Amino acid sequence: MKLSAYKEFAILLFSEKQAKGCLFRRRAGHFELKAFAAFPVEPNDPADAWKKLRQELGFGRDCPLIFSGSMKNGVFFRTTVPDLPPKAQKEALLFELPQGLLRDTENDLFQFVKSGENSDAENKEISLNVYAFTSSDLEKLTAYISQSLRKVDFFIYPFLALRDTDGAAFVPEAEPDFYFDAGQWRPLETLDDNWLEWWEAEFKNWFLLPDTPRSFVQDYFGCLLTARLVASEDFRSSHYGLNVLPGRILPSRMRTQLRITILLITLLLGGLFWEKGGQLLRESRELSRLEAEQNNLENQIRRGKQKLKTMERELKELNRVLNQDPGEEDIIGKLADFSRVLPSNVMVQSLRWSDSAVDLTLRSEAENLNMPEVLRPLKYWKISQLQQRSRNNEAASTITLKLIPAGEGDTP
Repeated sequence: MKLSAYKEFAILLFSEKQAKGCLFRRRAGHFELKAFAAFPVEPNDPADAWKKLRQELGFGRDCPLIFSGSMKNGVFFRTTVPDLPPKAQKEALLFELPQGLLRDTENDLFQFVKSGENSDAENKEISLNVYAFTSSDLEKLTAYISQSLRKVDFFIYPFLALRDTDGAAFVPEAEPDFYFDAGQWRPLETLDDNWLEWWEAEFKNWFLLPDTPRSFVQDYFGCLLTARLVASEDFRSSHYGLNVLPGRILPSRMRTQLRITILLITLLLGGLFWEKGGQLLRESRELSRLEAEQNNLENQIRRGKQKLKTMERELKELNRVLNQDPGEEDIIGKLADFSRVLPSNVMVQSLRWSDSAVDLTLRSEAENLNMPEVLRPLKYWKISQLQQRSRNNEAASTITLKLIPAGEGDTP
């Protein structure tokens, strides 16, 4: 059995006629009942009874105070909802309230505590104890607390502490005419006379109780039932569903805890944002580095392509040169022979030598120059074309001729 983190706490149960209280303190793995008392409440001066109760129980300022009782228009019921976080449970209950209360619930407030769960792993649902009341009820309760105790930690309706597996429960301070059993309200006259036996064994498992008459459990049943919830480990997870009191009646200790909690949450969120921001910054730097590397690689690829194109052109030109016909080995000798047969009065103006022909443009001042006769000694050429012209006012004539290789047996 795991207990709450409290070292001690006090349960204060109120009704129109009486104020009751129990003080519990942790000892030997249990909470020990250290003191209990009850005083009648005067309608004109309720603060006097609470003052006496405080003195009798002897709790200090640092002791958590749990105020318990009922409100005039309060309604308690049990319902089932999907297994959701507390905030989502509260939103789901907003749809359940009209069915549970059978009235307009627009201005209603409510508390809720988990009471059990089913064993269906696929469609897991939990049971919730719900206590709904009007905003005017809460205002009256707040005023009553301000007049009597001034500061309390929580208000808990006693039946909110019930579990699905509990036996029948009767708290006259909360509901004098009915008891609650198996999820339903039932008329008091049907209550079994031995209903307390189950609870006596249950409370002995949770608390170290002094030797008191058996009537003690019945007289302080509302305090003990509420104390079982506060003493359990599940109480911390129930805070969200129980917090309804305004901040002005919460102890400064509670406000300090709330401030510390808010500060811790802020620091946690700040740390998460810092970590996330650092991660985003690192990712941004890594992305910039990768983009720079990508740009560098693209530039290298572009330069490589340019070099490749240049090398391809050079290779193509080299292949072209390598594939060229080496030409005639005796071309110089043929040119020398050609120069020897030309008369001195003939000048070569242009010459173009190819594998298949020699194109010549000659200038000469000689009259009646017979080029076929001049070139007859050159046995390896023959004249393919010959054209000779001169202008009227010029003494020199222009001779254009084309020589081609002479075939075997050909003569120029």
